[in-house]
Amino acid sequence: MDQQQLELMWAYQQEDMKADRIANEIRRSPTRQKLEKSRDFIMEQQKLYKQIDEQIAVLADRKDAIHDAIARCEEQLNALAAKVKANPPEDAESARALLQEVSKVRDTIASYEQEMSRIAKDFENSDRKQRSLRLEAAKAKQSFDQLKVVYEKESKEKKAMLDAQRAIAEEKAKSVARELMDEYLAIKKHIAPPMARLLGDQCSGCNTAQPSALLRKIKSGTVLVECETCGRMIIQ
Repeated sequence: MDQQQLELMWAYQQEDMKADRIANEIRRSPTRQKLEKSRDFIMEQQKLYKQIDEQIAVLADRKDAIHDAIARCEEQLNALAAKVKANPPEDAESARALLQEVSKVRDTIASYEQEMSRIAKDFENSDRKQRSLRLEAAKAKQSFDQLKVVYEKESKEKKAMLDAQRAIAEEKAKSVARELMDEYLAIKKHIAPPMARLLGDQCSGCNTAQPSALLRKIKSGTVLVECETCGRMIIQ
């Protein structure tokens, strides 16, 4: 390792960081953030719409079940009426028992009819919610499509800048030793920029004073030295 290689690595870092800044500008673009927010809103509306669809399916199943139950109750009433016609009650107690049975069946029918009424209201509410969701989703989709056109134009321009800057950085990288570049990339996974200058006796990356032994190695320019605090490579 020599000072020249470290300086070449530093020169590469300057161009690499420029490229990273452009990439960050693309990711943090206000238009992109609005686009992502609009996309998330549409997805949420779709999710809610699906949930309401599932609720409607449950209501429809329950409605069919109640309809069948009411039909069975009406069959019971018809059977009781036929029974009375064929064999009228012989005494008051038998008549009361029959009336109680009829009353119980009618109460059951009334209970089912009340539930059917609630289901009808739930159907109406669900339909209203779905209409509202469709309207909101349509507006959001229109906004999303407009933002997408704007963003694609912006990102195309930025992408061209990024590609050009990456090419500059890659050209600088050709002069850097492979082992030094590998170390740079390994450090960059944890902290950026991966390299820092020595300012006085401090790492310019984290402003931490370096031990005298490390200072001598840094100033020699022949050994790769990493800051004990932030892990950056430090050069003179």
